[in-house]
Amino acid sequence: METIVFDYRLKGQRGAALIVALVLLLVLTVLGTAGIRDTTMEERMAGNFRDESVALEAAELMLRHAEARLGAGELTSFVSAGTDGLYEIVTSDEARIPGDTGVFAGELPGDDNDVFDYGEDDRLVNSLPSYYIERLPKTGHRGDSVVEPKLNDDVQFYRVTARGAGVSPNSEVILQSTYYVE
Repeated sequence: METIVFDYRLKGQRGAALIVALVLLLVLTVLGTAGIRDTTMEERMAGNFRDESVALEAAELMLRHAEARLGAGELTSFVSAGTDGLYEIVTSDEARIPGDTGVFAGELPGDDNDVFDYGEDDRLVNSLPSYYIERLPKTGHRGDSVVEPKLNDDVQFYRVTARGAGVSPNSEVILQSTYYVE
């Protein structure tokens, strides 16, 4: 029987296939790393958007709650020093700074805070939303257009400022509205 011996030593080959394979592997690694980085960035953006949305909804809820209390005539204890988030503004120097968290006091009544709080470790927001109300000086106002409706001479204006927090401690939304009662 005759034995056939193969000679694997090919002439003219000097490792070109290895170099091509390594370059392709490098290109695929760069593409994969870029894809992971983009996905991580999109995930962070989605989380920030969620935080902003939750904070905005919380602040909007508090703003509407405070306006409803004003409309119902429930709030009467306005003092210049501020009690429970109610401030009497006589001069412009007494206006509150919306970013100052020390002035926020109003909260949702009773169990309504459960909208945001499902227990010690399952809170939907980082901190419960709150508001403060400034009673501005009474003023007479007469408008002559559709944009400025005619009001009585004795109109009480209020400035309502609400603060809502998102899921992370870095997200906060502050909303402000002006409300009047004739």
